Amino acid sequence: MITLPPSSEEATPKAITRETLRAGAGKPPEPPPPPKRSYLTTWTPSEFMDYQPPEDFVLMGDCHLTRGSLTVLGGWPGVGKSRAALGLAIAGARGVEWLGHRVHSRFRSLVIQCENGPFRLKQELRDAMPERGLDEWIKITPPPAYGLAFQEAAFRMELTELIAAFQPGLVIIDPWNRAADGDKQADYRSALDGIFECLPEAPEHKPAIMVIHHMRKKGSETIRKHGRDLLHELAGSYQIGAAARCVFALEPVNTDVTDDTVVLTCCKNNDGKEGAPSAWFRRNGLFDPALDFDMEAFLDGDGVNRRGTFEEIAKALRGMCGETQKSAAARLTAAGVCERSKAYQIIKSYPEHIVQDDKGKFWWREDGDG
Repeated sequence: MITLPPSSEEATPKAITRETLRAGAGKPPEPPPPPKRSYLTTWTPSEFMDYQPPEDFVLMGDCHLTRGSLTVLGGWPGVGKSRAALGLAIAGARGVEWLGHRVHSRFRSLVIQCENGPFRLKQELRDAMPERGLDEWIKITPPPAYGLAFQEAAFRMELTELIAAFQPGLVIIDPWNRAADGDKQADYRSALDGIFECLPEAPEHKPAIMVIHHMRKKGSETIRKHGRDLLHELAGSYQIGAAARCVFALEPVNTDVTDDTVVLTCCKNNDGKEGAPSAWFRRNGLFDPALDFDMEAFLDGDGVNRRGTFEEIAKALRGMCGETQKSAAARLTAAGVCERSKAYQIIKSYPEHIVQDDKGKFWWREDGDG
């Protein structure tokens, strides 16, 4: 039997008309339904007790920084929050302590920031890590052209891909007020959801999140808040403090802009101990410990910032021979020259009269003394 070829009329596809579209012809195939999402799972007590976390689940401190959890570093403007956060990235790359907290294993850090431009970061990184060699451990964004646009799906997708490729142990968001659209509870919740949406699904691949946040503007009160009360000093909605597993507060010791001493307090740690507050000298990168700082006097201070005249200082310190910095500070406060935290700045301010020897002891020298 001979089969004839189709006629030209039959070989030519028919044009798609409205009628054929209504009948379903010419439609692309329907995409498969998305996999069913499971919103709730349950574990038995035994399963929780047998749970084995990833080996590097706790990155720093006593659960102060853990994979998949939110840590907040709050502070007033100019106190050094961004520097401290960069110092954490460097400490994680080197596997050394960060502001008195042990780093348990080396980790990569991705810093998503829009505070500092290339010139400022060049200065800070040059001072903090002159040896270089950490390029495989730290990535930092220059200020993004469109800001921290977590409300944009394309931004979240790009960050998701960046995290998947770099596999950081820590993602730093700096600052929080550029990630959230406002200060309302819904704004904060939306921004937090957007951040966590970018993390990998596997628990062992989830990075820790650190958010850099401002403290609320100080009012007329003079009593210094400390400890857990600092949690309520975070600006905006309570949502950010409530969502965080750990919250740090970084504060200056006084209002003197020439004093680079700061105090770090953990005011919340749901999974471990907060630990005692500690004092540091603000530096680029890793801060230096303020070993002789009188923390008790700082915590008991009433906010008075009086600084005595040179005559009052000289009268209090005259005759000082080979004393510790703490003893010199006690002389100033006992004479009513200033509060204890201010005393340390005074001691550093008169090097021609308050001399430190090679053993770290302090001496008072009058004009013209050798």
